[in-house]
Amino acid sequence: MKQSTPITVRQRMGRPRRNPETVRSKRVVTFVTKSELAKLKRIAEQNRISLSAATHLILTKFFNDAERCEQLSNVVK
Repeated sequence: MKQSTPITVRQRMGRPRRNPETVRSKRVVTFVTKSELAKLKRIAEQNRISLSAATHLILTKFFNDAERCEQLSNVVK
């Protein structure tokens, strides 16, 4: 007589899910001038990253700088 094989729960395959707070799932669209695009391309090429990554890098740096300025202004008050 044939023995039945135990039923196993199949594990999920693929990449594990990231923390929802760190996942970049929202999009921002903007227009730039020819010279701004040229500067952005130069930054991307120098850092060997995509235009999207270069834009994110600039945006993140701006937010960090703005946050530091805000923290300094709170200290002065």
